[in-house]
Amino acid sequence: MYPKRQAKSDRERFMDAFRKKVGSDPVQYLQRKLASGAEEAELRRLYDQLAVEIAMKAHCTAIRYADVFADNKKIENRAEYHRQRAQSQKIPICSKCGAQMVLRTGVTGARKGQKYWGCPNYPACRFTRNFEA
Repeated sequence: MYPKRQAKSDRERFMDAFRKKVGSDPVQYLQRKLASGAEEAELRRLYDQLAVEIAMKAHCTAIRYADVFADNKKIENRAEYHRQRAQSQKIPICSKCGAQMVLRTGVTGARKGQKYWGCPNYPACRFTRNFEA
């Protein structure tokens, strides 16, 4: 017959729940937030709150901010790179919701292959602005 399915580990359940809620892995999520110029202390606090909320709903253990960066040492170098890049660039503020915008690259549509500023609260706020090099 069919082979038995292996039960998912605690970590796999958290990662699946995180991807479902946020739309990306915790590493990518944190890199995007750091690239947008978020303060590390504030980001740590907000991420830990989000992780605990997701873990409670998924009935698993949360992967904390420190654990995400401990898993991959390259990310720390990337985080520093993103912080420096964010400080060197003037990051626009979303006119609708007031959040710091994120630099994105269009995948489909009129902006395919072009860079643009998009609101980090994307599903709720769809404000965009053209990127000027």
